[in-house]
Amino acid sequence: MQFSRSLLIWFLIGALMILAFNMFGTREFVDNKVSFTEFVNMVNENKIKEAIVKGDEIIAITEDGKKIETAVPEGYTKIYDILTENGVKIKVVPSEKNGWLTTLLISWLPILLFIGLWIFMMRQMSGGTNRAFSFAKSKAKVYLEEKPNVKLDDVAGMDEVKEEVKELIDYLKDPQRFQKLGGRAPKGILLYGDPGVGKTLLAKAIAGEADVPFISISGSDFVEMFVGVGAARVRDLFETAKKHAPCLVFIDEIDAVGRARSGVGFGGGHDEREQTLNQLLVELDGFDSSEGIIVIAATNRPDILDPALLRPGRFDRQISVPKPDVKGRYEILKVHVRKKNIPLAEDVDLMVIARGTPGFSGADLANVVNEAALLAARRRKEKVTMKEFEDAMDRIMMGLERKGMAITPKEKEKIAYHEVGHALVGIMFKESDPLHKVSIIPRGMALGVTVNLPEEDRHLYSKKDLMARLHQLFGGRAAEEVFYGKDGITTGAENDLMRATELAYRIVASWGMTDEIGPIHVSTSRNNMFNPQQGPEISESTAREIDEQVRKLLKETYERTKNIIETYKDAVVAVVELLIDKETITCEEMMAILEEYGVPVMNRCRKSVVEVISANSAPDVPPGGIE
Repeated sequence: MQFSRSLLIWFLIGALMILAFNMFGTREFVDNKVSFTEFVNMVNENKIKEAIVKGDEIIAITEDGKKIETAVPEGYTKIYDILTENGVKIKVVPSEKNGWLTTLLISWLPILLFIGLWIFMMRQMSGGTNRAFSFAKSKAKVYLEEKPNVKLDDVAGMDEVKEEVKELIDYLKDPQRFQKLGGRAPKGILLYGDPGVGKTLLAKAIAGEADVPFISISGSDFVEMFVGVGAARVRDLFETAKKHAPCLVFIDEIDAVGRARSGVGFGGGHDEREQTLNQLLVELDGFDSSEGIIVIAATNRPDILDPALLRPGRFDRQISVPKPDVKGRYEILKVHVRKKNIPLAEDVDLMVIARGTPGFSGADLANVVNEAALLAARRRKEKVTMKEFEDAMDRIMMGLERKGMAITPKEKEKIAYHEVGHALVGIMFKESDPLHKVSIIPRGMALGVTVNLPEEDRHLYSKKDLMARLHQLFGGRAAEEVFYGKDGITTGAENDLMRATELAYRIVASWGMTDEIGPIHVSTSRNNMFNPQQGPEISESTAREIDEQVRKLLKETYERTKNIIETYKDAVVAVVELLIDKETITCEEMMAILEEYGVPVMNRCRKSVVEVISANSAPDVPPGGIE
C-alpha cells in the first residue's frame, strides 16, 4: 500500500515535469534547418515570404507556409539588403544573450519549485499529526540548571511552616535515609492561605534548598476549550517530572482545576474540567514517592477543593500559611530592605512599622517598602525616612490623596464633624484601638478618614471590644444629627451603617452575646454574600426575635453615642475648627484640645511613628493562649 502510494506520487511528479517542459520551452518548432547559401538562393528565387531575424539566427517562412532556420555568419550585414531587394518582409527580434546558467535556471526552476513543494507536503504529512496535537503538551516551566535562587532565609514570617517543610528538604537531599527505615515522604503538600502570604515563594525556597529541578505550572494552564487537552497536559506534566526525578512539581492556583465536582450538568466545560481532575487524581496515585517526586500545590480557597484530592495518598498534608504576626512582619521588612539595598535614615524603626501594619501580608509589606522608596526618590532624598514609610502606609491602607477634588466649604465642614465624631467616641472607650490621626483630605472613595491602628495583633474580641467598635461606627452619623438635626444627616454614613448592622447581627446571632437570644449561632449569609456557610434552619419567630434584638441593640447604641457627642459639643467644635484649618491632625493635637475642655479621655494615642522604640530592640511578642 505504501509502495503504491509512493509510485503514484512519483508518476505525478514526472507528469508535472513534462508539462513544465512544454509550458516553459523557449525554442520555436521549425520544419528543417538549411545552410546559409541555400537560404540566400531561396531568397533570390522569391521563395521566402517572411523572415524573423533573431541575433545571428533567421527563421523564415516560405511561400508554401513552411518554417526554415539558418545561421548568419558573424558580422555579415549584407543579408538585410538581400532580403529588402527581394521584397521579403523582415521582422527583427532582440537577441536573448543568456548564459548557460540563466538558461539552466529558466529550464529547471519550475521543476525545482515542484520538487520543493513535494518535499514540503511530505514533511507536513509525516509531522502533521504531532503538530496538530502540540497544544496537548504541558505548559510547565522546567528549571534545571537555573534552579530558584530563593532560600529559606529569604522567607520570613512563617517560622512554624518553615520547620514543617524542612523534612521535605531533607528527604529530597537524602531519600535513602528515610527509605531504609520504611518511611516515605508525602506525595503531595497543599499550601493554603490568603493571597500574598508567600505560598509560591515558599515552594521556590524548598526547591532552592534541596537543589533539585523545579517544575512550575498554574492550574489554569490545564484548561482549554478542547475536551481532553487538560488530561493530556496532566499526563505530560508527570512524564516530564519522572524524567527529571528527584524533582519538585509546583501547581499554583490548583482550585482552577481541582474544584469539587457537582455531579450535575453535561456541559463541555464541566466535562473537560472533571476529566482533567480525574487524570490528576490518577497521576497522583500512579507514581511512588520513592521516585523522588514531590507535588506541592497552592490555593486561596481550600474549602472548594474536591475531597478526593485531599485524601491521604494524594495531598497527604495540608499546611496553612497564615498572615504574619508582629514578629513575622518585622522579619519580612528586614528581608525586603536587605534584598533591595534600601538606605534607611536613622529615624526609621522597622518594629514601629510592623506594629502599625496589622493584617498585612508579605506582599503588602513589600509594597510598603517599595512605595516608601519611590516617595523618597520623588522627594530627592538620599535615604528613606520614617515620613516616607508613614505616607506609604497611609496610601496603601486608605488610598491615594485627592487634594484636587472640589469640595464646598459647607460639605467640608460636615465631613469634619463626621470624622471628629468617630474619633471622639473612639477615644471615650478604652477598648478601642488607639487613634492615629484624623483627615478630611479625600482618599480613594472616602471623603475623610479616621485612622485607628492597633499596636499589637488581636485574635479574640470580647463583647466590650465589639460594643466599643459599634459605638465608634455610629460616631459620624451621631455628630451629623447633633449639629445639623435629623434633616441635616447625609449619605456619608452608608458604609458605617452597613458595617454596624453586620456587626450587630454577629453579636446577636453568631456569637450569642445577648441574654434575650442566648448562646445561639445561626447563619448570617443573608447579610453577607461572601459567607458560603449555611447555619441550621430556624423558625420564623426566632428570626423575627433576632431582628428585633438587633434593632434594639443598634438603637440603644446610637442613642448612647449621641449623648457622648452632645455632652462634649464645645470640644468637638474646637477640634473641627483645627481640622478644617489643617485638614489633617494627629491624635496628640486632638488630645491637647480635649484636655483644655476637661474631656475625660479613656484611651491613649497610638505611639507616633517618629518615636524610635529601640534601634536594635527584639520584637515584643505576647505569648499565645487565653488568659
